Amino acid sequence: MDFSQKVVKAKEIITEAAGKWPHDKIIIAWTGGKDSTVVLDLVRQVFNNKVPFRVMFNDSTLEFNEVYEFIRKLAKQWDLDLLWVKHLPEDLEAYRQTKDKREQMEIMRIAKINAINYVLDKYKIEAFISGIRWDEHEARSHETYFSPRSTHTRVHPILHFTLDDIWRYIKDFDVPYVSLYDKGYKSLGEAPFTSPVDDPDAPERAGREATKEKVMARLRKLGYW
Repeated sequence: MDFSQKVVKAKEIITEAAGKWPHDKIIIAWTGGKDSTVVLDLVRQVFNNKVPFRVMFNDSTLEFNEVYEFIRKLAKQWDLDLLWVKHLPEDLEAYRQTKDKREQMEIMRIAKINAINYVLDKYKIEAFISGIRWDEHEARSHETYFSPRSTHTRVHPILHFTLDDIWRYIKDFDVPYVSLYDKGYKSLGEAPFTSPVDDPDAPERAGREATKEKVMARLRKLGYW
């Protein structure tokens, strides 16, 4: 597929999902990062500059200030029905109770999954849209556009996009993005566990905490995107 065909394919996946499930049973995962913001813009294109589904921001309370500012600004600008979901109190307390960085990272991984499951259950969500891509991580390389889970279906409209496609889309369609990407960050996670990358040829997730990358397959089985 060329780039224009990839955009059409993504819109077809979104349109199919919108026809399969009631709109109040669909939710979009938004991190403020480049990929999930592209998904939001694709939805806006499909629905005449509107996002007719709930949007979930999974707030670890450890995000970059730039991400928080971006989320607030764009949510208002795009009139999003935003669910700002902080990690569960017991998970945040567990994080605060330990000073071991490795243990803190593990707590945050599970906390993110717990927050996702909390929202899925509370709002009886049937379709969960996320902005993962085949080329981003080996654990996601065999995912399907519609991926049934025990309680809902995961929907992945941009699986076939490459990193270059994401940035081309952002440029061609004038999509806002977090300023951190212009400061050497290639991928955004929690602030304490994410670093800028000096090498422009480094893997996309090179600045993310390495242990999480190694256990991504296990995390996804537990409910991570």
